[in-house]
Amino acid sequence: MSLEKREQAAVARWKPGRRWYHPLVAALVIRTSKFVMTRMNTLEIEGMERFEQLRQDRGRGLLTYSNHVSLFDDPILVSNFSLPRYEEIRWTATDAINFFGSRPMAWLFTVGKGVPIVRGAGINQLGFHFLRDRLAEGEWVQIFPEGGRTRNPQALMAESFKSGIGRLMAEARPLVLPWYHYGMHEVLPVGAKLPRRGHTVRVVFGEPLDCDDAYVRETAERAGDPALSGPPLWEALAAAAHYALRRLELEVHPTAGRSAARPREAPGEPA
Repeated sequence: MSLEKREQAAVARWKPGRRWYHPLVAALVIRTSKFVMTRMNTLEIEGMERFEQLRQDRGRGLLTYSNHVSLFDDPILVSNFSLPRYEEIRWTATDAINFFGSRPMAWLFTVGKGVPIVRGAGINQLGFHFLRDRLAEGEWVQIFPEGGRTRNPQALMAESFKSGIGRLMAEARPLVLPWYHYGMHEVLPVGAKLPRRGHTVRVVFGEPLDCDDAYVRETAERAGDPALSGPPLWEALAAAAHYALRRLELEVHPTAGRSAARPREAPGEPA
């Protein structure tokens, strides 16, 4: 993987591994995030029981994914899902430059189980393989498969996902749970340094799916090639994941339905 010097330095600052103080710092961040969302603002969550039920299946990795609106959708929103033991906190893909570009930021996000991903460097990189391995070992991983925050003035999702989510699904075969949120563009708009108060954020969990052999095979068949593998298969799985989240967007976003009556059909989903 060819990286610029600052990208190499950012990745080098990531030193995963539990230290005695990590649970203390993580608990402080979680409680601060909950204060922002439940005291400064109003948080409405629907379908939490789906998340809690999947977290009880300790034998399978859990891949959650959502739309990406503000710089701190995670941890500000994700912290409100539960207050687990440190070992059960999610791993999350984070932009290497934004979150590991300095030593203090790298220290904080290493504690918070962030994993640096270099944008534009493809999915054959250390951080991505680390996330895949965590899923394979039965842990929880949260990602934002748009590859960055939306710049849509109405906070609508991008038209497609990066293929990385498809590769995670194909290679780790996790349980998968989409969730959609609306309102973070008002709590922490682009350019804001601190979260604002007095807004309502709605979070809705979608239907979970089991990304087992049967689901992967069915997705390949609907893409037109039962023997589909590698990047074409990853793209088909990513398209199916996008389809599922777009359906949630049409249900939750107050204006999404004006631009499209339904999401485009995707491989892996019925017409």
